[in-house]
Amino acid sequence: MKKLNLVFNTSGKAMTVSLADPKDGLTLDECRTAAEKLQLVLAPSSGETVTGFEKATVVTTTTEAVE
Repeated sequence: MKKLNLVFNTSGKAMTVSLADPKDGLTLDECRTAAEKLQLVLAPSSGETVTGFEKATVVTTTTEAVE
C-alpha cells in the first residue's frame, strides 16, 4: 500500500495530509501544485494558520499475516 504525505508548515507545528494510492512517477512539481490548491482550504483543528508547503513523501507499507 502506498500513500502520499504532503507536509505543510503552520504557525505552530507541521501538518500532514495523507492521500492513498498516489499515481506512479509523481513529481515534486505535481505535488507542489496539489499542495497549493489544498492550502487554500486547510483549516487545522488547532486554529493555526497554514503558512506553506514543506515537502512531499511517498510511504510504502507491506502487511504480513502473523501465523
